[in-house]
Amino acid sequence: MPTATVLIADDHPIVLEGLVALLNGSRHALVGRCTGGAEVMEALRRVEPDILVLDLNMPAPNALEIARDLNAQRHPARIVLLTSDLTDDDIAEAMQLGITGIVLKETAPQQLLSCLDTVAAGRQWFDPEIARRAMATAGWQALPRRACDLLTRRELDVARLVARGLRNKEVARELTITEGTVKMYLHNVYDKLDIASRVELANIAREQGLL
Repeated sequence: MPTATVLIADDHPIVLEGLVALLNGSRHALVGRCTGGAEVMEALRRVEPDILVLDLNMPAPNALEIARDLNAQRHPARIVLLTSDLTDDDIAEAMQLGITGIVLKETAPQQLLSCLDTVAAGRQWFDPEIARRAMATAGWQALPRRACDLLTRRELDVARLVARGLRNKEVARELTITEGTVKMYLHNVYDKLDIASRVELANIAREQGLL
């Protein structure tokens, strides 16, 4: 069974074909291939991929513009950026938008599948060099950590109910999902918000007006 459904987009034919071959040989399912941002937005009307692998600088809208649009829609797809290089401003905006993965094109054959495995499991994966640059910039510490910018719509639903004091079983009943699924979403919430308890989650929810 596939781990995640993936849509990929790159305006370089050779790169795109290489990505297609890589995905077809993996445990992930390729559900779309595009050569530009407009094709991506059109494809999203037909398919609902778990993960989007987007060339940062493809024809408009580019990957960050798509991320802004999907965030505004509360779209659940996670985004992995594929790029030759990023400016510090690009890195800062990617973090603000909740981008879940960044892979450099030069290392894509070795690292993209590892990135997809990690993102499919609900965690973030960044190229080590990009991660070091992000940590080195003053902007990293100033990035907003608002839950509504970091969490998917379903993760927000779970976070709000848990912050109100509901137990996992009660959250599951309220959202018509299994208790195991609640635990999975809650793990993702803790990981994305860098917290470890319901008390911390309740404090964040109060501070950010989520209750």
